[in-house]
Amino acid sequence: MKPNLERIPGKQDRLAEAILTRAPRRMDQRFVGSLHPSASLALGRYGVRLATVALRQNSPDLLRRSLLATGLAECLKPDDDRDLMVGLALPWIVAQQLQLSPATVFATVGDSLPDGPVVELFKTFGARTDVTLEAFGWELVTTADGPDFRPFY
Repeated sequence: MKPNLERIPGKQDRLAEAILTRAPRRMDQRFVGSLHPSASLALGRYGVRLATVALRQNSPDLLRRSLLATGLAECLKPDDDRDLMVGLALPWIVAQQLQLSPATVFATVGDSLPDGPVVELFKTFGARTDVTLEAFGWELVTTADGPDFRPFY
């Protein structure tokens, strides 16, 4: 399987960036309702891609943006919690790599999302202490452009 930045298209990154740029600091259901459900795919892909970019650039801000995009995508089109947690393992690991507290990063980003199950999952998942790439089906790989993640299932 190819690494994330190679296998996940970034064609809709601009759409995701535009949505996040106009998002209020504290989102509510009205903001989520103003978005077309199809934006979920753009935001979800952007969130996964940006986790790798955050690692490569050693950027806490990009990590937070990655989580915000992922959380907003989930608010737009809820998925199975287990699938969401598989994806959240990457920013959790990146937070550790950047010497940040995953619990703090996830809780802070969660506070920007509309109240509901996504916020609760972010806070619960961020506070976990048992997250490893292997346990969630990922591996860290080195590419010509830098580190990246690849699913191994």
